[in-house]
This record gives sequence, C-alpha cells and structure tokens, in this order.
Amino acid sequence: MMKILHVLYSGLGGHGNVFFSFIKNAAENDFSYEAIFNGIEAVKPEYIQVCKEKNIPWHFVGKKPGLDLRYYRQLIKQIRNSDADIVFLHSSAYIMPAWLANRFSKKRKLIIVRETQANHLKVKMEWVWLFVAMLLAHRIVFLSEAYRQEIAKKLRLVYRAKKIAVIPNGLNLELYKPAVHTRNGPVVIGMVSRLVRIKDHLSLLEAFARLLKSAATPEILLKIAGDGDYRQALEEKAASLQLGNGVVFTGMLNENELLAFLQQLDIYVHASLGETMSTAIMQAMACGLPIIASDVPGIQNMLENGVTGILVPVQNPAALADAMLLFIVDADKRAVMATAARRYAEKCFANENMINAYRELFVESLKNNG
Repeated sequence: MMKILHVLYSGLGGHGNVFFSFIKNAAENDFSYEAIFNGIEAVKPEYIQVCKEKNIPWHFVGKKPGLDLRYYRQLIKQIRNSDADIVFLHSSAYIMPAWLANRFSKKRKLIIVRETQANHLKVKMEWVWLFVAMLLAHRIVFLSEAYRQEIAKKLRLVYRAKKIAVIPNGLNLELYKPAVHTRNGPVVIGMVSRLVRIKDHLSLLEAFARLLKSAATPEILLKIAGDGDYRQALEEKAASLQLGNGVVFTGMLNENELLAFLQQLDIYVHASLGETMSTAIMQAMACGLPIIASDVPGIQNMLENGVTGILVPVQNPAALADAMLLFIVDADKRAVMATAARRYAEKCFANENMINAYRELFVESLKNNG
C-alpha cells in the first residue's frame, strides 16, 4: 500500500481542507497516510480529532517567529523518520527540509509540492523556495492554469513543464450545500479566513460602518470567522469605528461550526488582497450564498462578475458598501446569484475530481521515478 506523508500548516487554511478530503474520501486499501502539522499556531483540535478517528499517525513541529533552527532540525528529523513513499508538501517553503531529510533517509521518497500562495503576494523568499522546488521536487501542483502560466513566465529559466500538474481544489458538495430553513431577523453578512494582513478585513469593517450610517440600510449584522495574529488590530479597528454589537468575531470554527456559520448567512463577503483558489469562496458558493469579493487574481477566475457574484475594487470600502447594500435591499438578486453560485460549484468543485487527479498523479509519479 502506498503511503503519503503530508506536511502542512497547523492552523486554518486550504491545506487542511485538501488533506482531510484525502482522509475522508480514501477508498479502503487505497493509500495510507501520515501527517506533520507545523507552524506558529497550535494544531487545530479538529485536525487531531479526525486523525485519531481515522488512525492517522500525526506529529506537530512548533515554530517560533523569525529564524528558528530548532524547528528546521525537528522538521527534517520527522520527515527522515517516516517510511512514506511520497512526501506531499503543502507549500514550497518546506522544500529544503524535505530534500535534506531525503538525502539522509534510509528510504528515498518522492517529493511532491502543492504551491498555493498568490503570486502577486509572494515575498522574495517565497519565490526563492519555489525556484528551489523547481529544481529539487519530483512534481509540483498548481491550482489553476492561469496560476501555472504566471509561474512559467516568472521562473522561465528553471521552469520544468514536465514536473507540473494543474489540479484544482475540491469540496464535499453533499456536506456544503444550501440550508433548507428560513429565518427572520437581521441580514447577516459573513467572511471566513485567517485574520492576517493579506486579507482586507479593514476595508470590510469600514464598508460595514458606512452601511450602519446609511438611512437606507435595514438591520444588519457582520460576522467574521477565523483567527490569527491580526485579530487584536481588527477588534481595535471595529471599536474605533463604533461598530459595537454590529460585528461579531467568532474565533476559530471546526468544520461543523463552519458549515452552520455559512448556512445562517444571507451574504458572503471575501475581502482580500489576493488568493490562489479560495477555499472559503468555494464553500460559500457550494452553500448557495450570494458573494461579494475583491477583484484580484485568484478570485477573478472563480467568480463571474454579475453572474455568480459581484467583484469590487480591492481596498475600496465605498464600492464594497455599495455592493453589500445592493444585495441587502434586493432579495431577488441575492437569490438569483446564489443559485448560479451553487450551480457553478456543482460543475467545478466536486471533491471526487480532485481526489482522482491526485491518485493518478501519485501512481504515475512512483511508476516513472521508481
């Protein structure tokens, strides 16, 4: 049986969704799995629970902010000690620890990298790690053809077309689906993401403050799900805007809580400086929500403006407020775009497509490099 070692971030992110899609959809006697969670955040309790339920061996390598040599030593050790056939890295940032571990391991492993950071948001070191991955990894997976083309232009001297596969993320569409109930009360607007600077929560808060001051706005509530090192700054911003009880920070949610969160929303907003393929937007579309999102790379290729959602200029609170008001006062428009979003999710986001594509990639990679 082929064994896959996943190396992924310990906190909230699309990497967790992909990993647990493997776990929950694996056929009996298909693959076996092991996980190394790592990062500055503790492992999500939900991750631990699922690993225990599925008897998946897991490890945690904590990292201190900045250069942490102990972290790298521990990560190398854990990868080296694994008896996996394939090391599946959920970021090219792990390429050197994986390569060094492989060099000094009794059992040589194939290294496959899944690269997801939005290209226009990559800092210099992230480009360096992807450059190195092009040379050292056996295969590299990108989430979209547009993303692959951007990489090919940027890294043309080291770009290795034969190493590249394009596999979009998938989703459990039987779990993430529209709610069947109706409710009364305020119009609820929500966003799900890590609370970090590359998201645009500040514009969302400022836009919401504008709505509260508008006489045309009915009763509304903003809910922000997720956690991260920017949470305190966002809470202070909400206080300075005098949003009071109009905004709720829910903190981190497990999968059941996240599903309930999405299904009780009337409008989903994703304010961001850039994405590659937003898991949160996928989930919102699958739940049949009308969506407003920033008009940036990684979102533009997911939403068709005016059809499956509304795209607004990035860091533009006025435009964001106008789009939210349009949905708030026009329930029919919300319903039409929500239906279109769900149909698009059914067509493009089926989990089975992603799992089958990765299964073929793993088998082919071992065959060609065995």
